[in-house]
Amino acid sequence: MKSFRIDDTAAASSGSIERAMLNASKRKRSRKDVQRRLAKMEETIATLQVVIEERNYNPRHHEAIVINENGPHKERQIIKPDYFPEQIMHHVAVQALHPCIMHGMGAFVLGSIPGRGAHYGKRYIEKWLRHDEKNTRIIGKLDIRHFFQSVDHELLKAWIHKKIRPGKIRDLCDLIIEGVEEGLPLGFYTSQWFSNFLLQPLDHFIMEELHVSHMARYMDDIVIFGSNKKTIHAAMEAIDFYLWNNFRLEMKKNWQVFRMEYVTTEYAIECEKLGDLYALHDALPVKHQLKMYKGRRKIFLKANARNEAVMDEYLEKYGAKAETVRMTHGRALDFMGFEFHRDRTVLRKSIMISATRKAARIGAAHRINWVEAAGMLSYMGWIDYTNTYAMYLEWVKPYVNIKRLKKIISNHQRRLNNGIDLQNRQGLPADAPGGARSHVEPGQGVSAS
Repeated sequence: MKSFRIDDTAAASSGSIERAMLNASKRKRSRKDVQRRLAKMEETIATLQVVIEERNYNPRHHEAIVINENGPHKERQIIKPDYFPEQIMHHVAVQALHPCIMHGMGAFVLGSIPGRGAHYGKRYIEKWLRHDEKNTRIIGKLDIRHFFQSVDHELLKAWIHKKIRPGKIRDLCDLIIEGVEEGLPLGFYTSQWFSNFLLQPLDHFIMEELHVSHMARYMDDIVIFGSNKKTIHAAMEAIDFYLWNNFRLEMKKNWQVFRMEYVTTEYAIECEKLGDLYALHDALPVKHQLKMYKGRRKIFLKANARNEAVMDEYLEKYGAKAETVRMTHGRALDFMGFEFHRDRTVLRKSIMISATRKAARIGAAHRINWVEAAGMLSYMGWIDYTNTYAMYLEWVKPYVNIKRLKKIISNHQRRLNNGIDLQNRQGLPADAPGGARSHVEPGQGVSAS
């Protein structure tokens, strides 16, 4: 296996550190500590160059912040590193590692990679489901148990040492990893890149040795596709063994193997007497099933020529009647915040509820915080990329004026860029918290465009 040589001189150059400072400061320019460092950029660059050269980077200890994600039952611990030197050093390391990480990256590794977000993955999964029905009949879905907290530092460093030749950047990566007690902390820019780097062998194992039809990985969430359950069950067992044997990681016990949603056209046969229905059920020579439909017990037969040949005879004999219906079997794929069906893609129910609640809050508010406006526009991105236009018309459009929200964001950004004092602008009380605000009348609609 070839190892990469990183040009330490280029990685620690003033241009590279300046780029890292600017990237790390995105969406943080209003913070005083960031402003001070950007104002003293040359001094900051010189200091960090010495730190990299002497290999004396010493990360601070930060207490984790507990947040609730998707309700009170799912807690996550977030660590917020300082802008200087930690966030800047994280960006320096990732900039240098980027060519090496991307070289071995699988085509359908998603999340935390520029250009490979949820919408990128959505397009490919839709393509597989709609154009390769045979090889997407069965789906295996799994999640790695406590992935970020469970990453072994020694295994991660061993993989980095195997792929990258000795140098200052490799030493910097070691110091960043050793700067926390265990795992990869959520909140570090390096964590998402280190995790994707570490799991590269798993991606190649699934595609090249297990020979699944398709696969996608969104950080530690993995879906695989195949034509039969036996193959997918065997693949899930192999993945579980591979995770433990190579990374000391485990699959969550809630892994699933299921039949992808599909639709059939069937005859729904109904008799006036329940006894005749049961007699017909026993007498029919073709594959069928008896179940409740619209409050009545009915027999369902797949609608095809073979069924039609015997249908009239049995309908007359048992005094039955038949209607043609479309029946849905299997289940949709819930992945990356989307619910994938064969013919459409909708938002996950929890995201849809959150979007409608935010729209209602915005519609009832007299003044709209730019943060609320940005959040609503983010939801609109999800809605635009899914088949949820009916939900938008009923629950979002009556309450939200998209043009006004965009104007709020634009005005806020302009004030930041121009260095205008946010407390003195028109329409905002001097003691108003929460940053830039702008007035939006409730109930403002938005055009279909």
